[in-house]
Amino acid sequence: MRWTVTALVLALATALPAEIASAQPPVTGPDRQLGNEVRDIFAVRCAGCHGPDLAKPKGRFGYVLDLGRVAQNPEMVIPSRPDESELWALVQRDEMPPSGPLTTAEKESIREWILAGAPNISSPVSGTAGSSLRTELSIVDSSTISSPAIRAVRLVGKFHLLLLHFPIALLLTAGVAELLTALRGSRFPSATVQFCLTVTAVAIVPTVALGWVHASGGNGVADPQLLAIHRWLGTAAGVWVIGTALGAGRDARTGVRSRGVQMALIVGILLVVATAHAGGLMAHGRDFFDW
Repeated sequence: MRWTVTALVLALATALPAEIASAQPPVTGPDRQLGNEVRDIFAVRCAGCHGPDLAKPKGRFGYVLDLGRVAQNPEMVIPSRPDESELWALVQRDEMPPSGPLTTAEKESIREWILAGAPNISSPVSGTAGSSLRTELSIVDSSTISSPAIRAVRLVGKFHLLLLHFPIALLLTAGVAELLTALRGSRFPSATVQFCLTVTAVAIVPTVALGWVHASGGNGVADPQLLAIHRWLGTAAGVWVIGTALGAGRDARTGVRSRGVQMALIVGILLVVATAHAGGLMAHGRDFFDW
């Protein structure tokens, strides 16, 4: 009987700590470090494609383990706003990582990390997923990120993506029309070319201006070198196309097609194509055309 009681006591002593431990809720208070949790997830599931040690990291970035830099890239993360963050959208739709979807717990950690202000590693946050408490080590001040002025700049800048297709299409149409005019052997300037160039010159001014606004809102910061190339190529293309349109207008008044306008049109098309190519690489990554 004594041995039976002793065995029962030992069994209870062994089982109770496990039951108590299993009943403990997950850490959500001051001791929770979301930055560390998320960095561990990125290290295991994301660094294979976006790690800092890769010679050619895939996609938009190769600094997935640098949470501070990730948090400062509004193309990926809008602190405190997971539903507006591209990172959360990719994870939620199981588009990333390509090796397989994250677990529900891993997804929730990433969402809570963004919701908490995207803190860096060793930066504890308190409260539940809905808490907006910031710590001194938070990398981005969400009150600045989400201020009406910044959000207005981002909204206006997005119209660059809507307008840019019109000057590209019109300029290419002008090039085709000029080629057909040359093949026919006409010495007179084409009214179609003049019209397309005039409308292109009008459309390219707000397109270039909105491009700078779009960049000032943080878009393209993942690759500053490519962003600079895209911005200045686009600006040069805009100025060049306006000059070409003025030359075409002069030809229309004199009634003679000039070789200079023809060459300027070719150069303008090349500048616009190069600008569009740089913009495409910004959106899809430098390795988009890799074999």
